[in-house]
Amino acid sequence: MIGLVDPHHAPPSRLPAYISASAAKSYLACSLRFFFGRVLEIRKPTTPSLHLGKAVHAALQAFHLARWRGTDDSPAVIAAAFEDSFVRIELEEGPVRWKEGEREKSRLAGLRVVAAYLDSPDALKSKPRGVEVSITETIPGLQVPLTGVLDLVTDVFAPVDFKSAAAKPDKRHAAFDHELQLVAYQLLLEAATGEDPPSLDLIFLVKTKIPQVIRISSPPADHRRKDRVIRMIDTAVTGIVEGRFHPQPGMTCLGCQYRNECKAWPALPKRRAP
Repeated sequence: MIGLVDPHHAPPSRLPAYISASAAKSYLACSLRFFFGRVLEIRKPTTPSLHLGKAVHAALQAFHLARWRGTDDSPAVIAAAFEDSFVRIELEEGPVRWKEGEREKSRLAGLRVVAAYLDSPDALKSKPRGVEVSITETIPGLQVPLTGVLDLVTDVFAPVDFKSAAAKPDKRHAAFDHELQLVAYQLLLEAATGEDPPSLDLIFLVKTKIPQVIRISSPPADHRRKDRVIRMIDTAVTGIVEGRFHPQPGMTCLGCQYRNECKAWPALPKRRAP
């Protein structure tokens, strides 16, 4: 059965089975973009930066898993993991919007930034507590369970999230911008294990001509920061359930792939009813 979906007058729906920090942040940044991407599931070609970020992430995962398993984590092995992921992701997830000559430049940039991480003081030296850790927990104050996949949990129990970036981040802004995600990870770890992380860490892999690896550590969240993040996530859950989807114009509109759909709001395409 086909039904019209109008996010300006969308009826209330059931509670989702769970909510992730990334979904909540996406909704809060622009609820209409969230609607196009995660509700209507309108697919767009992958951007070169997103494709490269996924391939780099896969290479780092291979390195951390090798550390965890005690297997070969040499630069040559990890470079091969990057090359394999760079090709495989493109085949599995669809076309990338490459410009002429951009694919090879991107591939070489990825190899350089992965090598820079392996050679940096921030590269994992010991056996981690976890790699790509998937956790779903009930958090007091949230209407639905919170879920997340943590890139890395170090031997001292610090969650680490890796970010690819085109330019060097401002440390104060970066910590604030990713606060929702990092504190969500803390909530998940504490609920799952009863342990308190010593810090909440971001590692930026900066794709400049000479790649940079920048670690930004934040102290673990206190009660006030946790409550703030829980309220933000729950605000997103309420908005999703009540069908509140509307344009939120701003600087992010410049690179948004849904600009044409947004211009047509509130008249929107149909979607197949569940």
